[in-house]
Amino acid sequence: MIEREPPYVQIIEHFKREIAAGRLRAGDRLPTGREIARRFGVSLATAAKVAGGLQALGLVTALPGSGTVVTASRPRSARAHGGPMLIRLASRGPIQPGDQVRVLSAELAPAPRRVAAELGVEPAAEVVCRRLAALRDGATAALATSWLPAALAESAPELLSPAPLPSDIAGYRPVWGEDWVTARPPSMDETRTFGIKRGSPVVVVASRRYGPGDQVIEYAELTARADTRVAYRYQYTSNTP
Repeated sequence: MIEREPPYVQIIEHFKREIAAGRLRAGDRLPTGREIARRFGVSLATAAKVAGGLQALGLVTALPGSGTVVTASRPRSARAHGGPMLIRLASRGPIQPGDQVRVLSAELAPAPRRVAAELGVEPAAEVVCRRLAALRDGATAALATSWLPAALAESAPELLSPAPLPSDIAGYRPVWGEDWVTARPPSMDETRTFGIKRGSPVVVVASRRYGPGDQVIEYAELTARADTRVAYRYQYTSNTP
């Protein structure tokens, strides 16, 4: 039996593709709930979930008097550096003491379109892809995927190792980073992995790590149940070169 995503999730994915492809641009108005209901043949309640899901993803914003519009991407100058810092990456180790980490895969793979945009490479370009699961009390608490430029695998071959990464990796030297948190409906695979209902949200922590010259050297996404506490540990360094 082939399971299909709920209608509102399918419609959210449709608008995500439209935005990613540039057919819906920053400032463009999202169709109203009635327009979505009529266009896709769904109820107004289902259409309302679409706008809510896209807002949770940070792709649209509700503006009084203007409706719901596509949100502009943040310019580089608007990103907060927060001072030079080193962060324990989601792909490296447990979220909480006592958790276990299982490396699901570590390989060179084609970059999905959204990942290629984050890393500044061509769509489907070969990149390092590491997928991990964090286990708590025998159950999956979070899933983490990291993508890095393929060239890093030459100077840091352990990135392709099927074992958790050490705390220090030669050839991998992030200068600063930024994280942002969103929520969205779970995919079918996530409902099964986390043992949650389709209507329950998941939390997504996205991260960028920058090397010298503000070049992105890692993009990561950590997905967890909404009732899972996600904690990061930061180590601040001096501003001295």
